Amino acid sequence: MSLIKASELAYCRLRVPDFALAEQFLNDFGLVTTHRTQDAVYLRGTDPMQYCYVLEKGEPHFLGFALHAKSEEDIQLVATTFECPIDEIDAPGGGRCVRLREPNGYDIDVVFGIADADPIELERQPLNTGTQPLLRAGELMRLPKGKPTPVKRLAHVVMGSSLIQETTSWFQDTLGLIPSDEIYAGGGSERTKIGAFMRVDEGAKYVDHHAFFVIRSPRSGLAHISFEAQDLDGVLADNFYLRTLNKYEHIWGIGRHLLGSQIYDYWLDPFGYVHEHWSDTDRLNADAPTTQWDAEDGLCNQWGDPSPDRLRECVKP
Repeated sequence: MSLIKASELAYCRLRVPDFALAEQFLNDFGLVTTHRTQDAVYLRGTDPMQYCYVLEKGEPHFLGFALHAKSEEDIQLVATTFECPIDEIDAPGGGRCVRLREPNGYDIDVVFGIADADPIELERQPLNTGTQPLLRAGELMRLPKGKPTPVKRLAHVVMGSSLIQETTSWFQDTLGLIPSDEIYAGGGSERTKIGAFMRVDEGAKYVDHHAFFVIRSPRSGLAHISFEAQDLDGVLADNFYLRTLNKYEHIWGIGRHLLGSQIYDYWLDPFGYVHEHWSDTDRLNADAPTTQWDAEDGLCNQWGDPSPDRLRECVKP
């Protein structure tokens, strides 16, 4: 039985030495700047959240991320259990926050009461397919040129850790996350868990295959931050757009994952942190069972190049 059952991701937090450089990358990646102070920059997608990404000033460091509590009672329970204060959030939309520390030492904020923003309206044309060939009947496909496609939302966070069991247990026991898939290495008595894809528990409601993924790594840190693109064109067109800028390193893609099934594309920001665009994920509800996979089977994709060593080397504190 978990302490609470957290809802969707709220935001991620990174510390960077150069706001302008970091903000320019994120704008090129499709995030929209909403608010700046002397100490922080806030960015969002088109979904009705005030912000989903917070930059703070300092040496490069992954600070952590936040999930929404479902009620005032839940955030009070977290505060009481961990003997932590409930702080008022001094950021767009207000709200309240309890800051916890997960086993690898990173901040996990449990937030409640952040006021919604208006969604950013974005007209996208449907795609004709073999089974639905008339979704765009009479319409010519015309994509915007020379600018990034705004992302929808922060979708998941991936961390590297040497504390796999401690980390997965903490997120299950504290925030009610459910393992969708677990990854194992070795056989017999040497078989050990090396990763877990975990989703939020919204009961019968279908949610993303994972909001959090932890994978074994010799050091703890951020493996990547992932954002849902508007559609398949958003992934493909923005891959081309970022390539034309000729100033960011492309890490991996385009391909389709096996676990989660997203069509993905990965890029490196100026400070060495990996960011992912994706479209089309699996959706599961709380009744879906946890599946166990051997690493060589689970950590593959359904088409596209295998993950490069470079990606695994990018786990960064």
